[in-house]
Amino acid sequence: MTQPSQNLDSSLPRIIGRTRRLPSQQRTVFDQIFHSGGGYVLDFSDRTMAEWFEENFDIRIFQERFQVEGASKGKTLRGFVEVAEPRLVAQVLRVLWAYRCSLDGYVDADVAKEERLKAWLEQFTSELENASTLNLDDAFKDFSRDTTLPKLRASIAADLVAEKPDVALDRVHTYCVKRFRDLLASRNQAVDAKTPLDAIFGAYGKALRDEGAVSEFALPTLRVQHKLFDSLNQARNKRSFAHDNELLEVSEAQFIIDCVLASLAFIERIEASRQTPAADLGDEIPF
Repeated sequence: MTQPSQNLDSSLPRIIGRTRRLPSQQRTVFDQIFHSGGGYVLDFSDRTMAEWFEENFDIRIFQERFQVEGASKGKTLRGFVEVAEPRLVAQVLRVLWAYRCSLDGYVDADVAKEERLKAWLEQFTSELENASTLNLDDAFKDFSRDTTLPKLRASIAADLVAEKPDVALDRVHTYCVKRFRDLLASRNQAVDAKTPLDAIFGAYGKALRDEGAVSEFALPTLRVQHKLFDSLNQARNKRSFAHDNELLEVSEAQFIIDCVLASLAFIERIEASRQTPAADLGDEIPF
């Protein structure tokens, strides 16, 4: 998974505003780049713009949530920039820039100005990547030499960045099964291949309790997470591409994924601090 850029020049004025990704002054530069003032975008018609987004990114660009300013091509593009997942926006703008540069009549004849526009876009896309709230690298790790793991992580990341949590559910489930089996194996606990995810996590939670790896304040949270992984297991079996199912609603799938990401990140922090002794909780608080 690609890490957001951390090499922004702190001496440059920030482009993204506090309440808008494209404040009015920066929107003027954006419109210069993509010729998106007056409702237009480059050489696109409504049909060709819809086709370009569909073919390159599987995005229905003229959907209502992107039309916060209006339904014209320019307003729809700026709306997409405002509300879509920031890493996705950055990806789209880089490809859209390349498309712009391939067209006759859209590259600025003033070489110095064209370089300034290019530098502006590079900074803006870097800021967008750093603004993403998807903590993928905190949650998903290359924890073993399993050769399928990097491909699995990359596939999950691609779908989550592309705002397709319903599609990612099955592979997130697969990752969780692999991760908790590995964590139990590191404790010399074998797991039967048919054991469902929630039971695997239950065994892992009991191991944490027995080790005293979490305090009495965190144990109730782990119990809630046990229900979370049961929900993920049910959603995977009944509402994902794992079988011939009707997919879960995107908002519901995103909610489950968000909770799983937070849980996995918490667990990775626990594992990173396993060497620190914790208070012996005994059997007073059953998992």
